[in-house]
Amino acid sequence: MNASTLLLTAAGAHLLAVMSPGPDFAMVTRQTLAYGRRAGVWTAMGIATGLIFHVGWALFGLGWVVQRVPLLLDLLRYGGAAFLLYMGVSALRAAPPDSTPRPDDIPAQPARRSYLIGMATNLLNPKAMLYFVALCSALVTTATPVSQRLLLGAWILATTAAWFSLAAWSLGHPAIRSRLLGHAHWIDRGMGLLLIALGLLSLLA
Repeated sequence: MNASTLLLTAAGAHLLAVMSPGPDFAMVTRQTLAYGRRAGVWTAMGIATGLIFHVGWALFGLGWVVQRVPLLLDLLRYGGAAFLLYMGVSALRAAPPDSTPRPDDIPAQPARRSYLIGMATNLLNPKAMLYFVALCSALVTTATPVSQRLLLGAWILATTAAWFSLAAWSLGHPAIRSRLLGHAHWIDRGMGLLLIALGLLSLLA
């Protein structure tokens, strides 16, 4: 498969996958609504960083480790589920504000924390590992040059970072965020329930 065909095929498949609702999108949404665009974008960068692990394993033929060492996948599954459940319960336990908060009144979340939350969300998602192993197994063979593999990996990372950054930038628009902050407590509860559901689904998968 030549480089252009490889890139186009991967672009189409990954774009559909990254736009699908899941833990990454839920976390970017919650971070953006709670702490603003900056936190959302840093969360998106953390998610893209977590992908380096999954994509690197899948692109360079280490997917067999997952099959031969199922304990690794179990550790990721339980760790990821615990993280999602923790974040979900934290969202549910958030106290309702005395009045509708304004965006400027909410303390900014440190960039490092936003980044680490995004990275942990993706890194501890076993479905991400399985998805990339399946995608790369279908597109990459032993004859695929390293340059094409690196190009594919860079494209996947760039697409992911761009999509979630765009989502954060859009949801963090002052007019949109100000309107949503009026329902912040209920949105937090909804996101908390979603994260808990995703954590439970990960355990049951």
